[in-house]
Amino acid sequence: MQGQTAEEIREFFNEGEFFFTRGDYKEAAFYFRKVVDSSPDNAHYNFMLGECYMNIPGNEVQAITCLEKASVNTVAKNKYRGRDFEETNAPLHAWFYLGNVYRMNNRLDDALRAYDTFINSPFYYGNYNVNIVENEIKSCERAKIILDSPVAYEEVMLDTMINTPASEISPVVTPDGQFMVFVRRLKFYDAILFTAKNGNTWTQPVNLNPLIGSDGDFYPVCLSGDGNELYLVRKNMENSDLYVSVRRDATWTKAEALNNHINTKYDETWASIAADKQTLWFTSSRKKGFGSLDIYYSQKEKSGGWGKARNAGKIINTPFDEDSPCIIRNGETLFFSSKGHYSMGGFDIFFTTRQDKTWGDPVNIGSPINNTTDNLGFVPLSNGESGYYSRISNMDGTAEDIYRLTLKSIKPVP
Repeated sequence: MQGQTAEEIREFFNEGEFFFTRGDYKEAAFYFRKVVDSSPDNAHYNFMLGECYMNIPGNEVQAITCLEKASVNTVAKNKYRGRDFEETNAPLHAWFYLGNVYRMNNRLDDALRAYDTFINSPFYYGNYNVNIVENEIKSCERAKIILDSPVAYEEVMLDTMINTPASEISPVVTPDGQFMVFVRRLKFYDAILFTAKNGNTWTQPVNLNPLIGSDGDFYPVCLSGDGNELYLVRKNMENSDLYVSVRRDATWTKAEALNNHINTKYDETWASIAADKQTLWFTSSRKKGFGSLDIYYSQKEKSGGWGKARNAGKIINTPFDEDSPCIIRNGETLFFSSKGHYSMGGFDIFFTTRQDKTWGDPVNIGSPINNTTDNLGFVPLSNGESGYYSRISNMDGTAEDIYRLTLKSIKPVP
């Protein structure tokens, strides 16, 4: 980068590190781009920028060039000085990340070759989680099969009362489809908006932030069947916890944290309440699960609080992550996302239905609804055949919109 001193480039690097640590990958990428411009072939700098792009939805393709350059010069993990401005190499797992971004962009054969290079390195065994790598390889092989058999579906973007040039994300809807809460990403904060169905249109959304006490750090995860209880996740630097706000007349209460049977020092990321409000399904990364993020459930006690959490079991949970559970038909059908089961890579959306008090094997809802990137946050209506979710809606990956999805080739609910 012409006109920049070595000290200024070092400062850009430090700024990038700061924002990366805080999880602000867009801001981190802004600074790491400046660092890469100063030394375009530096494997370390390209690795850092590639990691940022991997974590910005819609920007994964930009990580490919960075990680291709990074993988040219790799060293063993314990030899890599990740926070050192003077480092010129990338860690061996640059090859693993390269495989992941190839997979996200449907370059499945390239992904398999990158994974093959990774696992055949003398620095591989004993230094990485073999199960995770093997699952990624199997995901590419499964993706080829699933992509060859697309399912029938209908997708409709919601009208301009909901979708705007800004990003609209995280829709949650009552099972009858009459009430919806979602997030609109405004210039200075993320607004939580409430709207109701009026015939075939939605009413003007109402900003709930001042009512529930959000500074832009709450995100909706579930609306109760009557639309009177809004469950939210609050994310901070330490962890994420679950909260609830209650609608009373024309207002909403301040969001209150759920009790310590639900919230822990680990991450609780999603919740879904059954139609009778007696069972709460949620996700947690607490210890002694099947994987790092599992689905649990808790039943309401006579006191009105939530009782001891129980793991949903190995039919639903895998050694990999499960997230965004949504329970419908009073607990008879569960939709959720998983990196395990018969996934195409990343999170795929699955459903399972109770059979004689046990859960049936989870079913992948299919391609192209699921793809080789992460598919999270699908909220089904009570029939299980339709639901709402948000996805990137423009070519440059800068905006998301909310869609209604109808599954035409599967019948999740009898």
